[in-house]
Amino acid sequence: MTSLAEIQDLFRDAVFETDAEQPAMNALSQHIDATPGLSSIQHLEIYRRTVIGTLQRALGEIYPVCRRLVGEQFFAGMARIFARQYPSESPDLADYGKQFDAFITTFEPARELPYLADVARLEWCWHRAFHAPDEPALDPNSFSAVPADDIERIVFWLPPSARLLQSVYPVEQIWKVNQPDWKGDLNVDLDHGGLNVIIWRQGNDMRIDELNDAAWDFLRMINDGATMAELTRISSLDKLLPDCVQHGWIGGFRLTARGQSPADTAGDSHNLNY
Repeated sequence: MTSLAEIQDLFRDAVFETDAEQPAMNALSQHIDATPGLSSIQHLEIYRRTVIGTLQRALGEIYPVCRRLVGEQFFAGMARIFARQYPSESPDLADYGKQFDAFITTFEPARELPYLADVARLEWCWHRAFHAPDEPALDPNSFSAVPADDIERIVFWLPPSARLLQSVYPVEQIWKVNQPDWKGDLNVDLDHGGLNVIIWRQGNDMRIDELNDAAWDFLRMINDGATMAELTRISSLDKLLPDCVQHGWIGGFRLTARGQSPADTAGDSHNLNY
């Protein structure tokens, strides 16, 4: 006798299977009663279309610029294929679609739009920043509470909403000209050059701030968990640190435990309420 867990697994496989022979769908249909006018397979097809359609619509809401760039029909087909390959792993649809940029890079019909994956990365960063929890900005005065001997143990973090994005294409401009309220020139020069940006939310204000090379390298080190001892090797630290704090690009800091790396312990947290 087939257990409930086995039927549940088979149901998942049937909804998302890509095999044209539909082995999971056919196997599951043996456990589904037909009704007048609808076979077991037809009942399952209705459910599958509903699930895939829901995921397709969720992708369209998270990636509206990608949808506009390729057109509704193309996007719908691409989203359906993606949904079959990447089932949702969370009950919250806001968590769905993280792998979309990686999928686009391997999606042959989209190869003539080499910038599309980076546009998707920007849209995912924007989406996650929008839904990130609020956190008070770093209070510069909190540094004064750290003993001099402990300064090198400081590990900064970015605001919880912040995402760093680098692209060889002008994806921010592509994103801007495809906003519903854009009134300017629609032309984008793909040879204009790439960009380094931080995408984050300051209160209710969504921001895309461009970073120069020095700020990009500095924030990347912070994002990778560098300690103050490692950051002091940067020649322009005296300018970079206060500038990044002033812009709001540093969310807070903690101290690593003595003799341990940042990954070993969460240390002591510091923020505006320190």
